[in-house]
Amino acid sequence: MPSLGLKHHTWDWLVFRVHWGLALIFLTPLYIGSLLTKHPLLLVATESLLAPLSVLVYLCVEKRRAFGFGFLVGLGMFYWSALSFRYSDYSFLVPLMIALVALCYGGVFYLLCWRSSPIYRVLSLWLASYIHPFGFDWFVPESLFAYSVFKVDKLSFLCILSAIALLKPQPEGERLLFLKSHTHFYTKFLASFLLALSIDWQPQAIPPILPPMQVVTTHTAQDVKWQQTHLDTIVAQNFQTIQKAIVAHKSIVILPETAFPFVLNTSEVLSDLLALSEKITIITGGLYKKGHIIYNSTYVFHNNTYQYAHKVILAPFGETMPLPKFLANYLDSVFFGPNAFKLGSGEVFKNFDIAGFKFRPLVCYEGTSMQAYPHSPQTFIVISNNGWFVPSIEPFLQRMLLKYYARRFQKIIIHSTNLSPSYILMPTLLGDQNKDF
Repeated sequence: MPSLGLKHHTWDWLVFRVHWGLALIFLTPLYIGSLLTKHPLLLVATESLLAPLSVLVYLCVEKRRAFGFGFLVGLGMFYWSALSFRYSDYSFLVPLMIALVALCYGGVFYLLCWRSSPIYRVLSLWLASYIHPFGFDWFVPESLFAYSVFKVDKLSFLCILSAIALLKPQPEGERLLFLKSHTHFYTKFLASFLLALSIDWQPQAIPPILPPMQVVTTHTAQDVKWQQTHLDTIVAQNFQTIQKAIVAHKSIVILPETAFPFVLNTSEVLSDLLALSEKITIITGGLYKKGHIIYNSTYVFHNNTYQYAHKVILAPFGETMPLPKFLANYLDSVFFGPNAFKLGSGEVFKNFDIAGFKFRPLVCYEGTSMQAYPHSPQTFIVISNNGWFVPSIEPFLQRMLLKYYARRFQKIIIHSTNLSPSYILMPTLLGDQNKDF
């Protein structure tokens, strides 16, 4: 029938010409996983199937369709990065910024899929996490396996990619290394062996003993967070939260990034926090001013004293312009004004030891950067303000990245957030603790 033929032609055009269908499949670990965080076993079972499927989809993308595929993947993974413009005078730029981000990843995937050779595809995806457009390092393909039964180290990821490439049907006569496509037994045996090597056979271990702590989720809307008229209410809510943690006999209370949205080291609030720190250790986000430079910092109040750690890795475009200095200065003056304060960064990561509890504090974006993990204590305390980006997929993408680093580097990550769920991530596949939202 002509109508059926037209429908079939339209479907083929949508799936194979535009590749939106393959892009949707590639993104399923992210979007379906975000719905299952309260069901850990179901999450693991689902991601263990969907993550390899994403790899298979990538291997199947035709070179001539790679740009469109990458455009759609970039759109689905990173559209949220433009949402912060909603809280500026340039909200009309949101669609343009989303399109530019998607175009950037269209170019990335065009290079990744430059050749259809299985060996090239395997190696390109294996190395893709080292591609950081403008310093933005959130495209980590192996993080799709963060909640799967597979290990997440680089060697295991290479084994997974190779196994899927071996199992993928090849054109007649095409070789993958020394194996022909028709040697089914050998390819299947080798693929099965590689997958078996990649499985994490110890998904859960004895949970470490942490001090009794309150990991706080705040609910401060981004459009009121920085308004002077709301500061008293925000401060009062923070102190109420701290008092509740004291009543609950917690030894530590952790509040999110810029929970105190002002310069804290010169504020009258500082003395009140110091007084409370005789009853409970307070870890919170706030601004720190030194000279004409403002820092996004983590404060640690303990026994009537305080220490701080400045954010070391600033978010591209949100906190620093990853462009030549003359262009960066011009854009800063256009978007933030010629008299805008200068946002500084810390020189090195700091580690703290509070009554034997050793940890490294990190602020939002730097918690998802591999640079923060080597030569560090087992426990990380990450604080974030996700109010810039919600509602969006960003909180779960951030969680997948944090879980990936927790498993890869064997870290415990305690994450306190604003406007998205807080949690404690374990270095094993299972055992995470979701906090009330």
